[in-house]
Formats: sequence, C-alpha cells, structure tokens
Amino acid sequence: MKVEDLLGKSDKPILVQFFAEWCGPCKMLSRMIDESMDAVTEKVELQRIDVDHDPQLAAEFFVRAVPTMVLIDQQGAILWKHTGVMAVPDILKQVAQ
Repeated sequence: MKVEDLLGKSDKPILVQFFAEWCGPCKMLSRMIDESMDAVTEKVELQRIDVDHDPQLAAEFFVRAVPTMVLIDQQGAILWKHTGVMAVPDILKQVAQ
C-alpha cells in the first residue's frame, strides 16, 4: 500500500493507526477506538495498518514503534503524530485542531 491509496476516499483528514497483532498496547488502543467509533469517524476517516503486513507504509511515516497514530490531510501531509496509547477524548482533541 502507498500513501496515495489512503487519499481521496473522504474529504475528512485520515487517522492512520499503525499496529501489530502481537502488540498488547495496540489491541488496547484499538478496543478503545472501537468503543468510540462514531465519535472518531465523525471527525476523521480511520485506516488501520498492520506494520508486519505493510512495512513500506510504516517506513514512509517513520513508524519505529507501535501503536502509532498519524493524522494526514487529503494531500498526504502529516498534521499530527503520536506513539503510544492515548485516551480517545485526547485523540479527538488532537484531530479537531
């Protein structure tokens, strides 16, 4: 997958959640986001990328640890990046800026 594959599906910014199946904190973050999916997808388009299945895309965003979230605009520019678990209200504050 390439960055361009993520673009153009919506007019909203895209929150790319990089994860790995073996990562406990990734599972916790995914569960938290899933529980608040309506609130999250109201603000952004959510894309989940498994770093083990798509290492090229992870490398393009300089993902060195998981979980990592990257907010990009429709041109592919990085608006925000965070590594580690973060509460959904805090994620929503970041994507609303």
